[in-house]
Amino acid sequence: MPAPEIKTIPKVSKPVPKPPVKVAGKTALTVKTARVKKNFQIVDWNRAGKKVMVYGSSGLGKTTLAMLLDNPVFIGTDDGGGVMRHPVTGEKLKVVEGVEDYQDVRDVLQSDVLDPYDDIVIDTITEVQRWMVPYMLVNIKKQGGGNAVNLEDYGFHKGYRHWFETMELLLSDLNQWVRKGKNVVLLAQSTGIRMTNEGGEDFKVAGPDLYHDDKHSILNLVTQWCDHIFRIHYTNIVVDKKKVSSNNQRAVYIHPRAEFIAKSRTIPEDYPCVEFKDKTDDSIWRLLNGS
Repeated sequence: MPAPEIKTIPKVSKPVPKPPVKVAGKTALTVKTARVKKNFQIVDWNRAGKKVMVYGSSGLGKTTLAMLLDNPVFIGTDDGGGVMRHPVTGEKLKVVEGVEDYQDVRDVLQSDVLDPYDDIVIDTITEVQRWMVPYMLVNIKKQGGGNAVNLEDYGFHKGYRHWFETMELLLSDLNQWVRKGKNVVLLAQSTGIRMTNEGGEDFKVAGPDLYHDDKHSILNLVTQWCDHIFRIHYTNIVVDKKKVSSNNQRAVYIHPRAEFIAKSRTIPEDYPCVEFKDKTDDSIWRLLNGS
C-alpha cells in the first residue's frame, strides 16, 4: 500500500496587532462603564396609565366605545374607522397615518407622535398579531440560516415561541407609554377558546381572538398584562331549537364567568357589567375613572 500523501499547510503571516486606543489615559480594553447606583426609596405604589382590552364580535361597538375615551388616538389596522364619526361631537377620529405593518406599529410607539393624546387605542390587536407573522418570516431566521415560509417551518414549535416573543416586544413598547401616564386600550375580535381543564374535560370559553396553546399562549401573555378586560356582548340571548335570538341590548361585561374571559383590578364585583345602551353611552369609562 503506498504511503498516504502528506499535505503541508502553508504558513500565513499574522497581522501585527494595532495598539489599543487610549481613552482618558487608559486603554479601551481596561475602560469599564460604571453602573450608577440607584437611591431606592419607599413610596406609594401609583400608576396613572391603565392597560385595557375590549373584545367582542364585529359590529358590537368596540371602536365606537373607544371613541368615547377622553382624548384618544387610534393606531388602525384597516380603513374601517375612516367612515366613523364621534357619536357625540360628529368629528372624525384621530388616527396615525401610514401604519401598514408590525414594524410601523413599533416605530409609532417609539416615536413622539402620540404625546398630545391621553389614550392610545390599537384597533385591533388581533390584526397586529397577524402582522407579526410576515415580520418574523423576514427578520427571524431558521436555525442554521435561511427564511422560514410559515410558522411550522421553524420546526419544533419554535415559530410559536418566536410569535410569543414578538408580542412581548410590542407590550414592552406599550409599557413605556403606561409609565408616562397614558392609557393603552387594545381592541380585539372575539372567538371561542379551548381551555385546558386539569381536573376533567377541556371546555370552551369566549375570549379575545389571540393565539393560545399550552406552551406559548399569546392570549395568556396579553390578558395577564392587562389591568382590565371588558367584553361587549348582548344582555339576553335565547336559544330555541338551535336558533338564537336576543333583545339587541348590549352591555360591557367586567368580571369573568365560566363561559367568557373578563377581569378588572379596580372595579368591584358589585358591577358584573354595565349598560352600553347606545353609541353615546360611556358608562364603562366613567366607572373605570371613578366619575
